Amino acid sequence: MIDQLSQWIESHQLLVISIFVPLLSAFFAAASSWYTARKALKKEHLKMKFDGVMKIANYRQAWINTLRDEMAEFQSYGVLPDSDPTRERDFYRLGTKIELLMNPGDPDYEELQNYMYNFLLVSDGGVIDKYSKNAEFVELCQKILKREWDRLKLDIEKAVNPGVLN
Repeated sequence: MIDQLSQWIESHQLLVISIFVPLLSAFFAAASSWYTARKALKKEHLKMKFDGVMKIANYRQAWINTLRDEMAEFQSYGVLPDSDPTRERDFYRLGTKIELLMNPGDPDYEELQNYMYNFLLVSDGGVIDKYSKNAEFVELCQKILKREWDRLKLDIEKAVNPGVLN
């Protein structure tokens, strides 16, 4: 059987080459196209995922910036000498905005609210009373902002190196 096949191939060598070489070429071309398309789709999927993470990161960064600015402005009303922040509409607006920007489920939310309300309690007091509430408020705000900044960096790192931190 093998001898007959060998003889047939030898006698029809031109026909075999004419048929099998194009078929083999077509097979390798199709396999190469499939592999290239698959790689391109995976790359596009990763790019879309990265773009989505970066979009969220931009929103998160803007949120962190807004929260920091509102905390700083609120604090400035709370410690301003010879003023009564309870008579300032912006003092209440800023306090409410900070509460709305924060997640009520955040582990520091309740403590932040307490520190903000402490500024109300000492609003008619002297400079020493006002400043006594400043350090704890600023320290907590720094802790919150640092935690959120670290989370933002981690999200970006995951997007840049998806397999590293999963």
